Amino acid sequence: AFQIPALPSVTRHFGIPVSLSSLMLMLYFLAVAVFAPIMGRVGDVYGRKRILLFGLVVFALSEFAAALAPNFLSFLVARFLQGFAVACILPSVFVYATHLFDDKQRGLALGILSFTMTLGGATGGALGGLLIDRFGWESIYWISGVLALGGLLPVYLIVPEIRGERINAAFDYKGAVLLLITFGALLSLPTWASNIGTHSPLFWAILVCGLITLLVLIQHSRRTAAPVLDTKILSTKAFSLPLAMFWLHVLFTSSVLYALAFFMNNRPGGNASQFGLMTLFMFGSAMLSSPIAGRLCDRFEARRVSLFALIGTLGGSFLFLTIQIDSSLAHIAAICSLLGIMLGANTPASMKMAFGAIPPERIGVGTGMFSMFRDMASPTGSSLALAVFGTALADKASSALTRLIDGHPLEADTLTALVRAATNRGPLPEALATQLQAAGIKTSELITAASAEALQGALTRVGYLICVPILIALVLATQLTRTRQANAASALSPRVSAIKQQ
Repeated sequence: AFQIPALPSVTRHFGIPVSLSSLMLMLYFLAVAVFAPIMGRVGDVYGRKRILLFGLVVFALSEFAAALAPNFLSFLVARFLQGFAVACILPSVFVYATHLFDDKQRGLALGILSFTMTLGGATGGALGGLLIDRFGWESIYWISGVLALGGLLPVYLIVPEIRGERINAAFDYKGAVLLLITFGALLSLPTWASNIGTHSPLFWAILVCGLITLLVLIQHSRRTAAPVLDTKILSTKAFSLPLAMFWLHVLFTSSVLYALAFFMNNRPGGNASQFGLMTLFMFGSAMLSSPIAGRLCDRFEARRVSLFALIGTLGGSFLFLTIQIDSSLAHIAAICSLLGIMLGANTPASMKMAFGAIPPERIGVGTGMFSMFRDMASPTGSSLALAVFGTALADKASSALTRLIDGHPLEADTLTALVRAATNRGPLPEALATQLQAAGIKTSELITAASAEALQGALTRVGYLICVPILIALVLATQLTRTRQANAASALSPRVSAIKQQ
């Protein structure tokens, strides 16, 4: 969360185009997604505590490297290493939450873990902004590195070492390379689209490359004894269904946040601090609800808690559609708080269901894959929401301008310039503004009205879009119920047969 307010400052510091700033996020998520299952497997073999300590050291050093980076390429390498370090840390943390607590206590433990992670999201953006304004963007990396080093001693002294069952198979280097190429190609598609366009042959070549390597990776994983991407765990519905439900929920939340970021920054009287306040309400609510939901998962079925959270989120998505261009901050904050509560409730429930379905000897690999898919949801949701929001913004602005200037036929270039101004993509040329004013068109009022209408239309379109992943998650929740009933029936069938034979 520290990184979010630093993006503009880092972009200006290295003098790069804004369109390339997404690489700072993409490379981090790529490293986390690719190496999480790998380092989970390594932790199974060599010990989770050892990998956790190693990850903390690498994270600290990569944070210092980012603060001292002489150029943008060096900074990107540091960001990639930060993602690798997190891929060492998170699977080990998830394993400890599963290993140290039995099934009756695990929900509360995962709820407290979710509380801690969400606390970072709720406070990191606001604190990062204050640090950057006072001490510069480098300060957030120095502080993060020091915090990581501060965790070494308590982990070394307090946390016990645990190992999984050693798997007598060579490490899957081919699978690791395929995984890196696959997610590197697919996760970079939004960046390529914004820089070279979707009509470019290079864009389609990268897309085809990603899809082909994905198919090769799946086939390779099925034939390998200890694959990086464990298809046996993924084929277990008791693991894959809650994982998919949580992935869709995180995708939904990311879509909401990025659409609101542009809506609130560009609406009349809006600014970045107002959006920061909304993130505080959303993540703060999730932080408070996670331990409560974790405790409920220990008393009731985790599936029921997850289902309640998804139904509440669907209701929140309908309320999201009520947000208007002039909606009060209190109205938007209430919706964000509701969505945050439901996200916080679903997090420990999904983790408890998924982690409970992982075989003990593969717990590191399983938690690593859970972390990998979770981290893929955020960039996927943001890319999807911004693509829909941006397209709708231009369409609605064009329609509004055409209607508002009815009776004043304009050339195509003039309409394009007005659309760019209405969608905050560039100022209106002074000569054109003078020409329109001479024709009796008040450009400032025209652009303001078109911009407001376009923002409202774009947010509404995203609002309808985000209902889809939650509806799919609810359908998957019903499949999870049937799966568990089927499993229970299959478990009883041998005993029933034995009774009949007797």
